[in-house]
Amino acid sequence: MKKTACLLLSIVMAATMLTGCGNQSTKEESNVEKAEPQTEKKEKVVVACWGNQMLDSYTQYLCDLFPEVEFEFVLAANSTDYYRFRADHDDMPDILTVRRFALKDAVLLKDYLYDLSNTELAGTYYGSYLDSYTYDDGTVNWLPTCAEVDSFIINKTLFDEYNVPIPTDYESFIVACQAFEAVGIRGYVSDFASDFTCMEVLQGVSIPVLQSIEGRKWRQQYESGATQELSEEVWLPVFEKFFDFKEKVGLGAEDAAYPNRTPKDMFSEGEAAMYRGTGADVITFPGRGQDEVLMMPYFGQTEQDNWYLTYPTFQIAASNKGMDDPEREKLILDIMTAMVNQQGQDHISYGKNMVPYKKDVTLDLMPELDNLKPYIEENKLYIRLASNEMFRISKDVVQMILNDEVQTAKEALAAFNKELAGEEPGTEIVAHIDTGYSNDFTPEHGNQAASVVANTIRKLSGYDLVFMQACYVANDIYAGDYSQKDLAYIAKNDGGWPGLMELTGDQIYTLVETTLSLTGNRGAVCNDSTLYVSSGFEMDITKTDSGYTLNALTMDGKELDRSATYSFLIYGERDWYMSEIMEKMGISEVDTTGPKAEGYLTQCLVEQGGQLEAPTDYIILR
Repeated sequence: MKKTACLLLSIVMAATMLTGCGNQSTKEESNVEKAEPQTEKKEKVVVACWGNQMLDSYTQYLCDLFPEVEFEFVLAANSTDYYRFRADHDDMPDILTVRRFALKDAVLLKDYLYDLSNTELAGTYYGSYLDSYTYDDGTVNWLPTCAEVDSFIINKTLFDEYNVPIPTDYESFIVACQAFEAVGIRGYVSDFASDFTCMEVLQGVSIPVLQSIEGRKWRQQYESGATQELSEEVWLPVFEKFFDFKEKVGLGAEDAAYPNRTPKDMFSEGEAAMYRGTGADVITFPGRGQDEVLMMPYFGQTEQDNWYLTYPTFQIAASNKGMDDPEREKLILDIMTAMVNQQGQDHISYGKNMVPYKKDVTLDLMPELDNLKPYIEENKLYIRLASNEMFRISKDVVQMILNDEVQTAKEALAAFNKELAGEEPGTEIVAHIDTGYSNDFTPEHGNQAASVVANTIRKLSGYDLVFMQACYVANDIYAGDYSQKDLAYIAKNDGGWPGLMELTGDQIYTLVETTLSLTGNRGAVCNDSTLYVSSGFEMDITKTDSGYTLNALTMDGKELDRSATYSFLIYGERDWYMSEIMEKMGISEVDTTGPKAEGYLTQCLVEQGGQLEAPTDYIILR
């Protein structure tokens, strides 16, 4: 119910905006007769979106607010190193966004980014938060949006049903876990197959240590590059606490394999009393329907040691490219201001589940997060340490602990430091791409880079047809050598899941029409750059005043057989877009276990030593 309410709210907000990207006319050819009126050329602005959460209403909001701009949206890998990859190819987007952020990682981009320190925009932030984004020379390249809150979500109704007291500290949390285990209900579960969960729980259960004088001193040294190892004084107690947490909660190898969805489903079905989650999860996975849920803090030894873990839902920055033009500089800053002002953050936190970092933004909290309010007042909100290597190595070491591959805190600390000292994996050259392709959209050819990826997936998978949003291909496909890590950046997005199903031609018509009509949902089309790419069939589409309409689907120029059945592979956001589409089509079973897009690229270029498939003209846009 809460997910539906949020979607309806997004739809209403989008509908009340000025009409925008859906109205953009196709560009006129430059050699048109003088007597013919020419469409005014729009300023192109490339925005790299950290995740497909930005596609439900946020990108539409920008389109509506800036109808004079031709936005190109791409779904970027959620890593500052992705932008290093683009900088190496002299192809930086105009506006950058990233969720996984640490100054330690971002310093390599400093020379490519615009300095925001003297802008009015930077002046709207609280100084204590701005300090975390300021380099020693006073430069500010990145600014945060609002904060996501991460902690323990509990089913209060379940606690009441079994007469289990609500925890107030670590000891009472353990007692509650054991009480539920005794009646066949998991006390606490988490998705330790996810690197972010491994990192956040490892840090979350030991926030008082990390926030100590020694902990803050070590973090400053690490972020500035002055040290490349964990301090034993700070981190040995962290690992000791996690070992204690593991043993008393009853975590093991099964938990190490839980993907992101499993604990949430267990919680929703009453099979678990608590799980690690965010304010957004409270909206999407609120319990068994009418249950009362609460977001509790990471519990310390005493109630005074309790903390919430937070992190910006994403950071924004601007490329230096083109900022020497005063008019373009003003436009980019205006867009960035709109991204983080009250209206912009309302589109991020429409579920009332986030905390602002800016002086001029007020965000209400939903009742389930009432527990958070005194912690905000006391400033007991820990901002996670989230460098790329912290994500990667935290998962490796936490998995070792859960699988009993290391037996003591000292062994875990040594394993972490060993990986910190080593070379980051994936830097050696593993593939060469002979031919490059642009991911700019044109009405005549569509997005050629996206077509290459879709055609390669279709050939390797053996499925009849493939359908995916073109912006999932995050940049041009560059000709040249690739490391494994850089190869993944072409089409790596956390929200991109494969969905395999058998569909009739008639159902495929319904799927494409429904997709084009979506609003306020991840996977919605807001402009040409967010249209879908098809492989194995072609789409004839008309742009209208209200969006896009489907005219026909063809295979090799002939109309798609509505009565035939095809194996159909769709890529998209599983829990929002795909579930919405399947519900409208009356399909209950979809196989989402296949490889993601980057897996097919690796199979083609690395394992088989081949080349990507050529693009096809898959769309006619009228």
